[in-house]
Amino acid sequence: MKLFPQIYKIEITSHHKSIIAREKEILADKIQEAGIPLNSYCNKKGLCGKCMVEIVKGELPPLSEKEAYFLKKKKLGPRYRLACLYGIKGNLEIRIPEESLIQEMLILTTGIRETLSLNPAVKKYFLKLKKPEIKLPLSLIELVEKELGKKVLITDLGLLKDLPRLVEKSNFQLTIALKDGREIIAIEEGDTAQRAFGLAIDIGTTTLVTEVVDIISGESLGTATSKNGQAKYGADVVSRISFAYLKPENLERLNEAVLQSLNEMIANLLWKKGIKESEIYEVAIAGNTSMNHFFLGIPVESLAVAPFYSVFTHLPQLRAGSLGLKINQNARVYISPNIQSFVGGDISAGLVASGFEAKEGNFLYIDLGTNGEIVLKKKHKFLATSTAAGPAFEGMNISCGMLALSGAIYKAEFKKRLVLKTINEAPPLGICGTGLIDLIAILIEQGKISPKGNISHKEKKVWLAKNIFIDQKDVRELQLAVAAIRCGIRLILKRSKLRLKDLDGILIAGAFGNYLNIENSMKIGLLPSLDANKITFIGNASLAGARAFLLSPEIRKRAENLVRKIEFFSPAADPLFQEYFIDSLELKPYDS
Repeated sequence: MKLFPQIYKIEITSHHKSIIAREKEILADKIQEAGIPLNSYCNKKGLCGKCMVEIVKGELPPLSEKEAYFLKKKKLGPRYRLACLYGIKGNLEIRIPEESLIQEMLILTTGIRETLSLNPAVKKYFLKLKKPEIKLPLSLIELVEKELGKKVLITDLGLLKDLPRLVEKSNFQLTIALKDGREIIAIEEGDTAQRAFGLAIDIGTTTLVTEVVDIISGESLGTATSKNGQAKYGADVVSRISFAYLKPENLERLNEAVLQSLNEMIANLLWKKGIKESEIYEVAIAGNTSMNHFFLGIPVESLAVAPFYSVFTHLPQLRAGSLGLKINQNARVYISPNIQSFVGGDISAGLVASGFEAKEGNFLYIDLGTNGEIVLKKKHKFLATSTAAGPAFEGMNISCGMLALSGAIYKAEFKKRLVLKTINEAPPLGICGTGLIDLIAILIEQGKISPKGNISHKEKKVWLAKNIFIDQKDVRELQLAVAAIRCGIRLILKRSKLRLKDLDGILIAGAFGNYLNIENSMKIGLLPSLDANKITFIGNASLAGARAFLLSPEIRKRAENLVRKIEFFSPAADPLFQEYFIDSLELKPYDS
């Protein structure tokens, strides 16, 4: 009779570790307790085949039916076993292959390197169901639950109606997509467990960006960009809110416009990648407060008049079918939480993607777009504001302006003569935002434009290339955009009792920032005059955050918790707003 359980030694050669285990303990548990990130995709139910380890020395138990299936499918040697099914009975020497470890995924690829542990909310499992017996005629759902080892929900009647046909057709071999480990959102014939995709979407005022992601591997499979179809109803947020405010059917038009743009873009992207609409199981969307409301078709009257509040901050996940997205109708859609008023889900997504909360010291996060949002972190406190910068930074409302597409002048230099650089080195077709900033800075330095924004030439126009020019109206548009950002920065620093020299860094978000010339931006006062090493461009952090939401529910919780900590203020309500804004209209450097 054994009074105490036998103690065994396990050598993990792949990680140069030795651990101790008691008899009958599960190998997967001991590996994870040792701090090794073993993949437990299916919560150790033996369903996913992702925790395979090689038994180099020690007992090799007979293959279970599940293990035999995965060994054949993955083309593994005979000494591999599932760690989650292996009960320890003696000393062991094992090797854990790289593919059995939780992968760290890179969230941001520009500026800073933030990672997350891959753990999607939607997971797929291949099930071989036991057929019902006369002595125990279990229901089909009970058979699924028995194989999964847990109770599940099936909330879509269509799935339930289709289940008998799929079971018969597939000879009781099915793949199910399970959300949050408990809700069935798709049932498919045969083994489709390795095909699971999601969409990360950035709904910008001017542009839309969609990224298709393999939610099993975390790999980004491609992106697509298009113009937001709402632009015909107004170039900026304020004009679209005003349009929606006029009559109820205008809100429907705005909703339909963005949906049409998104659905067309998604269809083209999926077609190029050979992915079916039904294989999209989850969507994460990051957009500013107004864009979130328009996308959902939620009235914006409360954003049109003081005190300018949103209808929602955070929402539960919604069904794609109820929103009009042309993908799997049971796919779940996660909306990045709004912070407050005009600081929306694009900013909360970007903040978590950049690891902003964890940074030590005083930092500014600035999103340069149609709506310029600014967040300040002073030690452990957060303050946010929003400025109506207008669409000049995205090349809109500019005489020869265009989006950052092929042929757009995105960079300008003066080396004895004016040198214009275009995207893809194509013939110049227009000017995008970064090119406009370079050109204005150069023209001010040459005296062709005064710091107050006046063009010296009597024609009030500066020609750059055939059919491409900058006129007085364009300069005024840029002045307003620069002044909005500069005024917002000065107000947020004053409220926090900080000076520029107290800042440890500035993160510049938005695709616009990727090609922004720091020196020229400082010359015209768009960016503060700081050590350039303190300024980091992080690219489309909003899209990066949406991708992170797809791959990790933990990141969603982090965003929701961070939003609760952020205090918001409206610049226009500040007594110093008018003074600061007028002073900021002059295109010159500033250091306070």
